[in-house]
Order: sequence, then structure tokens, then C-alpha cells
Amino acid sequence: MSTERRQTSKQEREPTAFETRDFYLACFLRCSGYELQGLRSEGPRKVFVFRDRASRRDDVMAFYGDATSVRPLAFAATIKDMKGLLHNG
Repeated sequence: MSTERRQTSKQEREPTAFETRDFYLACFLRCSGYELQGLRSEGPRKVFVFRDRASRRDDVMAFYGDATSVRPLAFAATIKDMKGLLHNG
């Protein structure tokens, strides 16, 4: 019986980044526990960069489908924090 070791590529081991320009989606992701890795400029606009998760597609679809929720006060506080980041970053 032979044992085969599966070699994983760097992409399989390290989560990739997910980027969005949608401010309220970014706030939702923050409230949902996604790690904000950075904010970068794209012309006059800003792009939010998050550490990706396997469940991200479902989370984004739930957000746009109005099929999810976050704590309202946490969402409001995150909006304030993210606006500060946009204006001071």
C-alpha cells in the first residue's frame, strides 16, 4: 500500500484577498468578522481589501439578497470607523 502526499500550492494554503468598492458591503463584512487587510486608492475611489474566506460568496449573496443580519449598533459603529478610515487614510 503506497502513501501519496498531496502537495498543496501556495494559493491553497493561503487565503486570497477579496476586494470591494462597495462601502456598505465592506461594513457588513467587517461586522461579520472578515479581516480588513488594507485600503488602497484606485483613482479617486478607495478599495477595501479583506482576507478572503471560503464562505465569502454566500455571505455576499446573502447581503445583496437581504437574507442576513448583523447587530445594528455594531453596524453603525463600523460605518463610523470605516468613514474615518476613508477620510483619514
